Amino acid sequence: MSRSGVRQLTGRATWNVLDQVVSSGTNLLLSLLVARSLSADGFGAFAVAFTVYAFLVGAGRALIAQPLVVRYASQGTAAFHDASRSATGAAAALGAVAGGVTLASGFLLGGPTGACLVAIGVLLPGLLLQDMWRAVFVSEGRPAAALVNDVAWGVAQFALVGCFLLLDQRSAVAMLVGWGGAALVAAVLGGFQFRGHPQVRSSVSWMRQQRDLVGYYAASFLAVMGANQLTMLLIAGLGEPSDVGALRAAQVVLGPLNLLGYSISAFALPEISRRQLGGAAALKAAVAISALMVLADVAWGLTLLYLPDSVGESLLGDSWSNAQEVLPATLLGVVAVGTGLGATTLMVARGFAKETFLISLVLAPGFLVLGLTGLQLGDAAGAALGLSLAQCVVTPLVWWRVLVLMRRESRASSHGPADGSDGRSTPGLAGAPARP
Repeated sequence: MSRSGVRQLTGRATWNVLDQVVSSGTNLLLSLLVARSLSADGFGAFAVAFTVYAFLVGAGRALIAQPLVVRYASQGTAAFHDASRSATGAAAALGAVAGGVTLASGFLLGGPTGACLVAIGVLLPGLLLQDMWRAVFVSEGRPAAALVNDVAWGVAQFALVGCFLLLDQRSAVAMLVGWGGAALVAAVLGGFQFRGHPQVRSSVSWMRQQRDLVGYYAASFLAVMGANQLTMLLIAGLGEPSDVGALRAAQVVLGPLNLLGYSISAFALPEISRRQLGGAAALKAAVAISALMVLADVAWGLTLLYLPDSVGESLLGDSWSNAQEVLPATLLGVVAVGTGLGATTLMVARGFAKETFLISLVLAPGFLVLGLTGLQLGDAAGAALGLSLAQCVVTPLVWWRVLVLMRRESRASSHGPADGSDGRSTPGLAGAPARP
C-alpha cells in the first residue's frame, strides 16, 4: 500500500474511532444519568425498553447494513447511492412496523414497563433510521459525516433530557423521549448530509435482491440476538425488574468496551470487503483485531473490579451495588466475545453467511438454557454467568471455522477460481456477475 493509501486508511480509522467515542459515549453518559435519576425499578423499566431498541438496532445492522457493506462497499458511487437510499428506507420501515407492535404490547402490559414500551414504540423509526445513516456514511468511507451526525444527536439529547430534569420530570418515559426524540433530529440531518432521502418504496425489492445473504443473516440474528434479548425479557418476567437493571448496569460500565469493539468492527468490515482479504493476510488481520480487543477488555475489566465504591456510586447511584454482583461474570463473557471478534468480523466481511448461521445454532440455545438456568440457581449473578459461558463455548468454534474456510479458500485459489461449492454465500450484485 502506498503512503497516500496508508494516510487515507489511518484517517478513516481515526474518524471512525472518534465517531464511536461520541456515539457510545453519549449513550453511556445518558445511561449513567438515568441510573442516578431513577430508582432501581425505574431503571429496570428503562432497561427493558432499551433491550427492545438494542434488539431492533441489531436487526437493522444484520439484515440491512451488513448486505450494504458486503455487497456495495466496493461498487461505484451511483450504485452505492441507490442502494443506500433503499437501505435507509428499509430501516425506517422496520422501525415503523416494529414500533407498532411494541406500542400495542406496551398498552396491553400497562404499568411503568408498559409505558416505556409505548414510548420506545413511537421513537423506533427515528432511532433505527439514525443508526442506518451512520452505517451508510462509514461504508461510504465518510466516517467524519457519521461523527457530525452523532455529535448533533448528543447535543440534542442532552438538551432535551436537561429540560425534563429542570422541569422535575424524572420518569423513565421522559428520559426515553428526550433520547429518542433527539435521534429523530439526527435522522433528518442525515438525509441532508447524504443529499438524498430514504426510499421506502424501493426497499422491498432491494431487500429481495439481497435474499441470498439476508436469509442466513436473518436466521443468525434471530437465533443469537433473539435468544439473547428473549433471555433478558424472560429474566424480567421470571425474576425481578431489578435483575435486568443489574445486568444493564454492568453493561453500562462496560460500555467503553462495546464502543471499542463496535468501532473496530464497523471500520474493519468495509475495509476487508473492499480488499477481499483472504488466506494468511486475512488471518493476521483477524488475530490483530482480537488481540487488541482482549487487551482492552482485561485492562478495563480490572479497573472496574478494583474501582472504589465511592466512585461507582457516584457513577450509577443505587444501581452500583447491583452491578457489582454481576460484573465479574459479565466481564468473562465480554473477554470471550473479544477473543472471537476478529474471526467473526472476517467471516461477515467475506460473506460467509451460511457459516455465520451454523455458529449461531450453537450460541443461541446456550443463551437461553445457560442464562435461565443461572437465574434459577443464582439470580442476576447466575444469569450473567450463564450468558457468559455460552460465549465461552462458541468462541473456539468460530476460530476453528475461520481457519478451515481460509485454508479451503487458499487451496481453491491455487487450483483456479472457486465455484462456490464450499458453502460460502458469495457477494455480488443481483443480476450481475458475483465478485470473486
